[in-house]
Order: sequence, then C-alpha cells, then structure tokens
Amino acid sequence: KQWYQRRVRGAVQRAKYAELRLEQLAETKDRQLALYTQLIENLIYLLWRHVQYYTVYCKDPTEGIGGEPLPKKLLSANNDYIKNLTRELPLHLTDPLLKKVVDFCSNKTSSSMTSSFTSALVRRVRKLMTA
Repeated sequence: KQWYQRRVRGAVQRAKYAELRLEQLAETKDRQLALYTQLIENLIYLLWRHVQYYTVYCKDPTEGIGGEPLPKKLLSANNDYIKNLTRELPLHLTDPLLKKVVDFCSNKTSSSMTSSFTSALVRRVRKLMTA
C-alpha cells in the first residue's frame, strides 16, 4: 500500500511539473510573438521611410523636404537605380505578402492601435508602389 501511495504521489508531482512547464512555454511563446510583431512593425516602418525617400525625394532633386532642394551629397541614388527600384518593388512586396503582414500583426496583438498602425504603414507602402 505504501508503494502504491508513493507511485501516485510521484505521478501527481510529475503532472504538476508538466503543467507548470507547459504554462512557462506558453508564456515564452507569447512573449516571442509580441517581439516578432514589434519587429515586423519596425521593419515595415523602415521600409516605408526608405521607399518614400527614394521614390519621392530622390526623383526630383529640385524638390526636397519642405520645398528646399536636397543637397547633392544626399542624392547619391541615380535615376536608373530609382527606376529599377520602383519597377521591382511590386515584384518583391506582393499583395499576399503585405496582407499576411497585416493579418499577423492584427491577430497577434491585443492592441488595435498597433494593428491599425501596421495597416496604415502597409497602405502607405502600397500607395508608394503604385505612384
């Protein structure tokens, strides 16, 4: 009878440990998803800023930010590079990819503000690609 009680007690302890470990793993995965979401959001923001810079400000060197011409030092990208960028950008940033980014960020965040920020950035990138 003692042997049976020790065996049952050991099984209960193992079950509690397994439950605790599963909870820890779930929390770790939740934190990873939050970090991935934040990383994707930051990358989309950087992408938008770079695409905007090259497609808007470098196209016409006479028009800079706020109507001031850009310094020649900042205009290192030539017109061929910019044309190539605008031509190839839609090939790499396809609509399904951008839709997956928005879906991922909206599903993995509890904040609607974060998902709407990502959606707005994706809309801006799409607008720059079609302009």
